[in-house]
Amino acid sequence: MPAAGFPPVAMLVLLGEFLSNVGSGATFPYLVVYLNDVCGLSGGQVGAVLVVRSLAAVAGAVAGGALSDRYGAARTVTGVAAAAAAAAAVMACVRGGVVAPAVVAAVAGTGAATALAPALDALLARSVPENAREKAFSWRNTVVTTGAMLGVAGAAAVLGVFGTVGGLRWVYALDAVSFVVLAALVGRVAGRRRSIEVRARAHAAAEHLPDRHGPGSSDQGYAAVARDPAMRRVFVFVLLVVAAGFAQLQIGLPAVSVLTHDVDGLGWVFTANMLVVVLVQVPAQRVLTRFPRPVVLAGGAACMAGAWAIVAMDAAPAPGIASLLAAAVMFALGEIAYMPVVTALVNDLAPPGLAGRYNGAHTLAWTGGFAIGALATATLLGAGSVRLFFAVSAAVLGVTALGALGVARILPEGAPDDRP
Repeated sequence: MPAAGFPPVAMLVLLGEFLSNVGSGATFPYLVVYLNDVCGLSGGQVGAVLVVRSLAAVAGAVAGGALSDRYGAARTVTGVAAAAAAAAAVMACVRGGVVAPAVVAAVAGTGAATALAPALDALLARSVPENAREKAFSWRNTVVTTGAMLGVAGAAAVLGVFGTVGGLRWVYALDAVSFVVLAALVGRVAGRRRSIEVRARAHAAAEHLPDRHGPGSSDQGYAAVARDPAMRRVFVFVLLVVAAGFAQLQIGLPAVSVLTHDVDGLGWVFTANMLVVVLVQVPAQRVLTRFPRPVVLAGGAACMAGAWAIVAMDAAPAPGIASLLAAAVMFALGEIAYMPVVTALVNDLAPPGLAGRYNGAHTLAWTGGFAIGALATATLLGAGSVRLFFAVSAAVLGVTALGALGVARILPEGAPDDRP
């Protein structure tokens, strides 16, 4: 990472995100197992917890953006990461039969982790020059994916040694430590004499950047975000890409693995996906910067549509491992195009004082997209039609790709519609 040439603050943020995602990557595949095996909850009770978690995620997305604007992104990350660490520590200490603290911690930890997202987005965006944001988010996607991949591998090893119940306690303890490290590293940012937000406002004043929402817009909260037509278009785009794309990567493909009784193959599918992102993301960024952002976003959505088209064409009676691996690689190419650009665009659209809420709206689109995607998975796969499910997902992403090309037409004056 030093070769990336980022300011020290950005390097601290990237390092903290890498380490925290080692912990998060170790835990995210195992929550349902934890609630069932450690807490002893039934299938219906686990489902109820997951519904409450989704509501906590929505609340976290909204609160994280507002707190970031009010108290500063660095302070928000420090405080919320500490709360997430406490929740993970409670889950690590729970013993069989003690249900309530574990459930409360699981819900609270979800809200805290979701609240981290807009604050971290705003912090990283404000810690680098505007023309380096896509590069920073490209590196961020690489280090986050690498951390998650190491976390998944480490968790599998721990559970192999200590068993499911004992291993999950160690895994959640690792998650708690990773959040503590994130809070400590970003705490150094918060303690600097000139915060990221102060420097961003000074830069905006020196460059005479326009405030598209007028005086006092930072006091209008999410209402000011909702009035921005460009951000509304980005919100809908993200919602659809997540619902038909990312949600089906994390929910739809595992559901297919259940239908095909090939859980081991699913591990190879996710490994292939993450390896492509880790190896290709940063080198590809040099090529992607040659094209306008709407074109890159459209290309990313089109690659995701192509991934699900591969699955749909080989879905009778069920997709084979070769098709799933090809789809995972194709989807990774879509991620590589999509992830750095959309987050940089959101932060470029955000005026000073509203960066947290703009990123909060972006996180809310992710949360809503996953909720819609989960409902679609339950509905269409419940009917037993894998081909129809992935064909519909591919069609939605194809239409969304065409819609991305229209973003440039409604970007307001002063906002980037092409490369710096």
